[in-house]
Amino acid sequence: TLQDCRAVWEWRNEQATREASFNTRYIPYEEHKSWFAHKLTDPHSRIFMVANAQGRDAGYVRFDLVNQEATISVSIDSNERGKGYGTAAIKSASDLLLGTEPVHRVIAHIRRDNPASVAAFERAGFVLQGYTQFEGVDACEMVYGGKASAGAQTNGAQEPS
Repeated sequence: TLQDCRAVWEWRNEQATREASFNTRYIPYEEHKSWFAHKLTDPHSRIFMVANAQGRDAGYVRFDLVNQEATISVSIDSNERGKGYGTAAIKSASDLLLGTEPVHRVIAHIRRDNPASVAAFERAGFVLQGYTQFEGVDACEMVYGGKASAGAQTNGAQEPS
């Protein structure tokens, strides 16, 4: 809801989150408010809030739906990282999306210099499909759902030479 706007903005602008993002710039609150209000009404966007064991907000998972695929974005509060919330949020939100929307797979683009996120997505069942440039940055492309997650195969994804 709009009540979550400030928390999502704070998580998005946290230094470590910005460093792990493809867009590393600081987002002013007024700009974020406009973007957030649009995302809440966008029929191709889903935002799920993540709660910690005590029921307090601990992050978010966002999906952008295009055709029968969804791209995922996630951020966990810096005080809650390392407790398993990221992996649990990625898996449960992806399962919920695949079970309730006409989506067949979820795609994650993760900076190659972010091994902690790659590991969290692997633990959540995402499979490495390969390496690519995403928004001008070296990235891993990982997929969940459909044939990609049926096994632990990487479909020939190799480290570039």
